[in-house]
Amino acid sequence: MRFIAIDHGAKHIGIAISDLLGIVARPLSTILHKSIKEDVEVITNITKNKGVGKIILGLPSDSKGSNLHALKRKRRFINTLKSATDLPLLFWDESDSTLRAQQITKANNTKMNTVHSIAAAVILQDYLDTHAQEQKPT
Repeated sequence: MRFIAIDHGAKHIGIAISDLLGIVARPLSTILHKSIKEDVEVITNITKNKGVGKIILGLPSDSKGSNLHALKRKRRFINTLKSATDLPLLFWDESDSTLRAQQITKANNTKMNTVHSIAAAVILQDYLDTHAQEQKPT
């Protein structure tokens, strides 16, 4: 099953996708925010076209330091996405994902405009690695 991860920001939305086995994450695209409805439409089209079975949405582990407007905007995005798809939507800690993505882009001399999709890939790979550990027999 394929997974996608979303790194939702005020101006950009990073999207990453897994391989068919759900082992490796890779950056897919960065959406320039237009409206919540249009953003969700792009995301649901990706899920249909790529055969996605689950959506992982990066969220901060706590709301300290987050402004109220950003939290409300993210909540509206989540509610709109839930209404637009029947796919399971799972929340995952996005702490340090942007910082890690910036380090990756710098180390690889990658364009900074890919940082959002790389952050989504960091979130997704963290989810996949944790999920794989949970599936291993003890």
